[in-house]
Amino acid sequence: MALLMTSGISKGNMGQTGESSSTLPAEFISVYDAPDFDAGVFELRRQRLMDKMEGQVAIISAVTDNDFKYLTGLASERQSVAVLDPSSDKPYTLFVLPREPMTTLWDGKRVGVEGAIERYGADEAYRIAEFNEKLPVIFAGKKTVSLHKSDMVLQKRISRISEDLPVSFLSDLESIIHEMRVVKDDWEIAQLKKAIEVTGLAHRRVLQTVKPGQSEYDVQAEIEYVFMKNGLSAGFSSIVGSGPNATILHYVHNDRVLQDGDLLLMDVGASCRGYVADVTRTIPVNGKFSDTQRELYSLVLKANQEAIKKMVPGRRILDCHHRATEIIVSGLYDLGLITDTTSWWQKRFYIQYRNNHYIGLSVHDAGSYGDLDAPDRDSYILDPEIRGREILPGMVMTIEPGIYLLGDRLEYLHELFGHIATPGELDAFAETVRPVYEKYAGIGIRIEDDVLITAEGNVVLSDNAPKTIEDIEAAMNRTGQ
Repeated sequence: MALLMTSGISKGNMGQTGESSSTLPAEFISVYDAPDFDAGVFELRRQRLMDKMEGQVAIISAVTDNDFKYLTGLASERQSVAVLDPSSDKPYTLFVLPREPMTTLWDGKRVGVEGAIERYGADEAYRIAEFNEKLPVIFAGKKTVSLHKSDMVLQKRISRISEDLPVSFLSDLESIIHEMRVVKDDWEIAQLKKAIEVTGLAHRRVLQTVKPGQSEYDVQAEIEYVFMKNGLSAGFSSIVGSGPNATILHYVHNDRVLQDGDLLLMDVGASCRGYVADVTRTIPVNGKFSDTQRELYSLVLKANQEAIKKMVPGRRILDCHHRATEIIVSGLYDLGLITDTTSWWQKRFYIQYRNNHYIGLSVHDAGSYGDLDAPDRDSYILDPEIRGREILPGMVMTIEPGIYLLGDRLEYLHELFGHIATPGELDAFAETVRPVYEKYAGIGIRIEDDVLITAEGNVVLSDNAPKTIEDIEAAMNRTGQ
């Protein structure tokens, strides 16, 4: 989402009584105003980067997307370049596309050299076409330059231009910026609060409107309607899965007709000035959980609630994941879906992912998790000894335990775990759990909250979206309507 998009509904759109003039009831319009662009916030970030960088000068381009946006506030101009020189009396220079009448006709007004200085706080600004000729001045008296390791095009471009200049390249910007992005500043937290609040309102809207016979895309339209009526947009492709589609983690089709007796899983998030919420709720389409749905939902809810208790300063970042996993494994054993709680592969059959992640400028935001930074989740997902980095105030994370019982997944045991367990072990497991598995087959449940870590503990920012069985059923009770 463009950084300059306004959030919320302007006061001019509200009547004297606060009632919305839109076709969306006022109860789904957020009254929280996240602060607009603040050049001082970005200036402070750039200063922090200059204090940490290894090179004498830093150069970063818009190709790095959110990292560039994090430092500059520029969100929509892909050909921009920023130069940071802490030794200069004008340490911040932007190179941008100029304002041109023909471009304005097609795409609207660009930031331009003028806007780079007036709005975005650049000490100096030039047309991007001048970048090459300015490099010798930028590098004058410099021996090292910090770059973003993902921006190979910029590095090659600079190398060609500066062949005669004795400048060494350091690829340290990405790691520094990503670590800065882990702990959110007050401005970022405000944007996330807005995005998360509106996402919760969208969930509440569905509780009032969903019914059998609708299509998944009807629900998606209702959700994104709330986003847009609040001046926001979807931060990622909405996942709206009903019935067996709720068992598909990244379901994207959203085209099935909702049936009476279905569960409906909605993993959605609004975006406010680029900051993305990520809130999942699973609800009964007809407004009432069945006994089997209630059993599994209660287990996931307990995992969610107990895991949140571990999301506090002093704990480790994976402690909440391990707590949620422990509860789900124990519950599945009690139900007869696991026969041996010490069996790695039996647990892995049900535990598919890490239950928490950062949110921010990306729905899975940048930053190190510590000793669980590994490409293979098998290496840490069921190892309670791997706990990750310490949790810090200012982190904003999700917690999203789930249970996904695809109807035919028992048929793939040998393919999944034949390299770990013997055929006899796999067949014995399938034979024992099959009667219970078939009872729950086709049920998918995920409950995901967005949690701000504070010095005192945490705040569940998404608590305006009902998640207990009682609250969901009460919100869906339409008797008398």
